[in-house]
Amino acid sequence: MLATRSEIIDFIPQRDPFIAVHEILEVTEEFARTQFEILPESIFVSNGLLGEAGLLENIAQTAAAHMGFICRGKKIPVPLGYIASIKNWELLNLPKVGQLIETSIHIKNQVLDIILLDGVVIVNKEVICKCEMRIFIKNH
Repeated sequence: MLATRSEIIDFIPQRDPFIAVHEILEVTEEFARTQFEILPESIFVSNGLLGEAGLLENIAQTAAAHMGFICRGKKIPVPLGYIASIKNWELLNLPKVGQLIETSIHIKNQVLDIILLDGVVIVNKEVICKCEMRIFIKNH
């Protein structure tokens, strides 16, 4: 594990109650894998389920954790990122409170300030959603 629940705020700009990533499990230059425990107090939980907005935010925060981890390792400022677009969204299931979700992002391309990535969320070894996301990076 590369970052624990108590350390995650060192790598992402979000703060409670908007945190949707608890741990960084793996990072390479083009890949990251995180974990998130669905808690009942999460702002993205309704009727005991993590909603679509929570899943999309989880993918985006996995990308933010990736960028934060890479930039901290290089000792450079971490830029802010914003979701620019979402394509090919597939939702197969919503995770329940108490479940652990594992999210991975794979960076396919970066052109200027836009990162194109694939995001996949897994629960109990089954894909529950996936999408292609473009993230706009705001340079300082």
